Amino acid sequence: MRMAAQTDDDLDGVDETQTYPDGTVVRVFCQRTTDDAYPSGWAYTLHYGATDPDPPRTLADGTLRGYDNAHEDIKGHELHVAPDPTPIETVFPGMLTLRRQFWEEIPKPEIDVA
Repeated sequence: MRMAAQTDDDLDGVDETQTYPDGTVVRVFCQRTTDDAYPSGWAYTLHYGATDPDPPRTLADGTLRGYDNAHEDIKGHELHVAPDPTPIETVFPGMLTLRRQFWEEIPKPEIDVA
């Protein structure tokens, strides 16, 4: 039986994607790293979006809501929310806390990872 993540260690190496019948998709990627480009020690993407982009309901890439740190050393941690294409800089509360926050903010059931 799979359980929800309880510790940061449970999230290290997670790369899960779930596509839903309503045309939405959730992708959760979390990886510990020592790369200087990620001062937080994590590379991550928490993405909720549409399988077929539909601006302005979604961003051009289909994003409805998502967190990432793709350019953390330059731009920090970002929240992307459709329809605004400008990311919002956020404070990183830790991987486990951010993951919980993401699932509370989207209308989909949590993907079990452990």
